[in-house]
Amino acid sequence: MKIHAKSDIHLLSCEAEMAAATALQEGSVIQQLQQINDEEKLKNRMAIKALIRCTHFLARRHIPHTTNFDELIDLIVSCGAEDLKGFLERARLNATYTSKVAVVEFVEAVGLWAEECLLKRLRQASHFSIMADECTDVTTTEELSIFFRWVNMDGQPVEHFLDIVPLKATDAKTIYSALVEFMKDKNIQISKLVGMGFDGAATFSGKHNGVQSLLKKISPHALFVHCHCHLLQLACVQAASATSGIKHVYITLTTLWKFFHYSPKRAESLKAVQQVLDLPELKVVKPSDTRWLSHERCVKAVKASYSAIVTALNNIYEQTHAPEALGISKALCRPSTLVAIYLLDYVLPQVAKLSRALQTERIDLTAITPLVDATLNTLDDAMLPAANWVLELMDAKNEIEEVTDITLTTESIATFQGQVAEPFIRMLKANISSRFISQDIVSSFGIFDPKKVPAADSSDFHTYGEDLIDVLLAHYGAELPAKTAGGDEYTKEALISRETREEWKTFRSYLSKKPKGNLHLQLKELTTSDMLSEIFQTLAPWQTYVYLFLSALLQWKGASPK
Repeated sequence: MKIHAKSDIHLLSCEAEMAAATALQEGSVIQQLQQINDEEKLKNRMAIKALIRCTHFLARRHIPHTTNFDELIDLIVSCGAEDLKGFLERARLNATYTSKVAVVEFVEAVGLWAEECLLKRLRQASHFSIMADECTDVTTTEELSIFFRWVNMDGQPVEHFLDIVPLKATDAKTIYSALVEFMKDKNIQISKLVGMGFDGAATFSGKHNGVQSLLKKISPHALFVHCHCHLLQLACVQAASATSGIKHVYITLTTLWKFFHYSPKRAESLKAVQQVLDLPELKVVKPSDTRWLSHERCVKAVKASYSAIVTALNNIYEQTHAPEALGISKALCRPSTLVAIYLLDYVLPQVAKLSRALQTERIDLTAITPLVDATLNTLDDAMLPAANWVLELMDAKNEIEEVTDITLTTESIATFQGQVAEPFIRMLKANISSRFISQDIVSSFGIFDPKKVPAADSSDFHTYGEDLIDVLLAHYGAELPAKTAGGDEYTKEALISRETREEWKTFRSYLSKKPKGNLHLQLKELTTSDMLSEIFQTLAPWQTYVYLFLSALLQWKGASPK
């Protein structure tokens, strides 16, 4: 037995028996190969996921991905990413997925995935608003950037950019066709459109042939809201253009900016004078008719560095005999120019405050009219003989006369106020007022704000909101869907005004008992509560509308950078 146990035949038999037992435990050769293949697939997928995450990292931070991808991968591998390192070592040279072509494909894949996720949520929304703006890229191709806003399933208002669409032309019909075609291609129901936010160009805002009027033919109840900041900018620019004393100052400021901006040597001369005079080292900001608040920043910088700017211009003229320096210096040293700068430094910040308020993320659109009225009242103060800007100018009189030949008197300032300041401010107020005429439909949604509901024991409570309910009924009542008595499905039956008014009386009582807390939390409850929808069936379809408008989902901030 001992001899047999050591024989080759016995040893071979034992090895065969052990191999058979191992095969039973690990499976067949095909099964083992399949297992190895599955493990390799998992490792490869983890590696590809790491590469996609690296691409996403670069794209989110606006880092050029085609030129930095390789270096980023090398850094990650050197920091101990063993799975990625193993993948790159095993892969063939033409299958490492680190080429420029691969990283571009990764970016496109991430973009398609993100777009589909957003579209899925947008399609689930009961209503949405659209924002769009035409722009030109570096290749002079006309494009349309498209944004959507809606209330998500959690009752939160969200805004997302979805696409940039090339345009063959920039007329209203072409832009309208591009928007409609985009929504059809993405399976977005145009009938859910309740609001549009565009700029004030006739192409978009035209009442008869503009994009907004064409879209209303598809969705008649959609409201158009002009970009309010753009409205303010237009009001300021047109008032200045209509007032020669202010118009000439704007031209001077533009010339001044070009003089220093396009010459680093001149800019350095201004900086040196500011340092000597111990003044803030401010650059002259470009005043632009299309950039919000740019005139305010420009005027503020020129006023703060007025002495340094005049001194620098005179120094440059003495050294180089540049006629531009002498011309700008003489323009700035005119009494009318200096007084206008102080006036604008008072007026423009008031308008800028309103502009910034209109750009806040959660502005209540029903509060726009009171904000505008408050700004108009503040502008009236600029016409007073003892206005703040006049007092400030007289305080700076001695300093100004040291560096210029200007002689300021109360009589000359009063003359400027009568001939320039008053016409300019009246024109500005008229422009603002005409552009911010109260929008009855938008303002009517304010009745759903619990903080505005009178106390139940007050005399105003029993009639509160009834006139505004009629305004909403006149706009939405003919088409607004109502729930059937026996199910959750909406029908296309017209709302009965009497039922709506009766429901409003009950709903008004409900609102009066709500705590006067955060408006947006209150609106979220109204939007997402199934119980409220069941009780107030004719008002229920308005719940999302309320959230859209009072959450400023139509407050357009510019689809393209301003």
